[in-house]
Amino acid sequence: MNAIMLESALFIALLAVVGALFVTALGFTPFGRRIRQSANRKRIDRQADLTCPIHGLQREEDLVRLPTGEPLCSHCYKEAVHGHID
Repeated sequence: MNAIMLESALFIALLAVVGALFVTALGFTPFGRRIRQSANRKRIDRQADLTCPIHGLQREEDLVRLPTGEPLCSHCYKEAVHGHID
């Protein structure tokens, strides 16, 4: 009984090691490079969406979403609504 349980544990460990090696090897292929580049592009696009050209980087909670879906910083929104320019 102990031999069967030990063999099962070793088989699961072998599957985990093979999976880890596969994921690591995938990073060196062109497909892995494409995945990394897509993730970097998404991160850069998200940061660009959070940056106001006038007031700089804003927190996501401080942005106002327009009916068109476009984000607008709270300072620009106040200026547009009230007509006050700081």
